[in-house]
Amino acid sequence: MDLDIQRLQEALSLLGELLAEEKKEFFHLVVCGGSGLLARKVISRATQDVDVLAQRDWDLEVHRAHPLPHLLADAASKVAQELDLPANWLNSSASFHFPDYDLLPHSFWTDLETHEYGGWLRVSFVGRDGQILLKIYAALNRSESRDFEDLKALAPDLLETEKALKWTINAFPGLTHRSQLPDLLSYLGHDTLTKKFQG
Repeated sequence: MDLDIQRLQEALSLLGELLAEEKKEFFHLVVCGGSGLLARKVISRATQDVDVLAQRDWDLEVHRAHPLPHLLADAASKVAQELDLPANWLNSSASFHFPDYDLLPHSFWTDLETHEYGGWLRVSFVGRDGQILLKIYAALNRSESRDFEDLKALAPDLLETEKALKWTINAFPGLTHRSQLPDLLSYLGHDTLTKKFQG
């Protein structure tokens, strides 16, 4: 069953409760993707999973979240059983596939909306500018219609789109679906940028 905003909060709250019962390890997750957009009320459609981009420690240092630590994965599995969610509803593949956190601008890590769930779980949802960066990167590196749709919902203006494209193309010169750029810009209503970024 997919996660709407109510079930998303229910799942994270239950996850926090289970971790609080263990009282063994604190987790701070940085969440992007559809669940992040849902939590920040950018979209209303349900999403299949919670995309964990990274973990942070007490000093806010950023670390890979994949694979999920055993204690967290075990608690997530119990949540899945309790709420009838997919087994991988807490999905760390974004952490595995994103090439290099150091490529992200400093502002990415400061523009986060953070929620506490039970004292042993903290979840930071990526901000609007960060989501624009990640979604443009995704739209030019795979073929998923939801990336276009989510960008439409984020509604970046011309300058925001140009800035995000410059970052994406400079940081990732080997984008596998860069040919989708004209379609993406047309979809966003920013055709005037096509000539600038083609080639």
